Amino acid sequence: MNDAPKPRGAVEVRAALLAAGARLLGERPPGRISGRDLAEEAGVNYGLIHHYFGSKESVLREALASLATSYAAGDPDGGWSATDPFSMSHRLDYLRALAFASLTGQLADLTSINPVLEASLADVARRRGAVEPDEDIRIDVGVGAVYHLGYCLFEDFLAESLGLDDGDREAVEERLRLILRAIVLGLDVGEAARGMRAEVPTRSSRVPG
Repeated sequence: MNDAPKPRGAVEVRAALLAAGARLLGERPPGRISGRDLAEEAGVNYGLIHHYFGSKESVLREALASLATSYAAGDPDGGWSATDPFSMSHRLDYLRALAFASLTGQLADLTSINPVLEASLADVARRRGAVEPDEDIRIDVGVGAVYHLGYCLFEDFLAESLGLDDGDREAVEERLRLILRAIVLGLDVGEAARGMRAEVPTRSSRVPG
């Protein structure tokens, strides 16, 4: 039995519902989270969901947005940044929430932007000397995101299935880091996949196009 005091007042109730939504999104698909599940998890009356948010869906949308914002802010102690390769492994709550919502086709109902991807687009554009992200940059960031999310989500499965020890895991991650670097900087991805670290050409030496 939970003897913790129940949230009281608008600020506490809203915070409790958003925290409950964030926890539940990391445990199950959004379609399997009911309003009563949210209320029970938050320790509040069911009617308060509609009073403060209007609907269960609004709670889940704001909860996912809060997870995204928290992840984008990185480690409060400075140990990692959201733009680091495979940084999502530090925030498995957000990773699982995205996975559940995406696999059930409900992600678009909960969010339309991701602050980390927006920051990545701007960073890659800056590195390539572009004023704003063009189609090629958006495609490359998308490919990089696939590597990032896929490895973070399935690292343990791959290690177990392939019999990788800690040293092997480090080697796989380092190879993927080279691939991500090549994608971001517009280098030869094939060379990076073979473990070759290419030099970054200066802007003056790059072929226009």
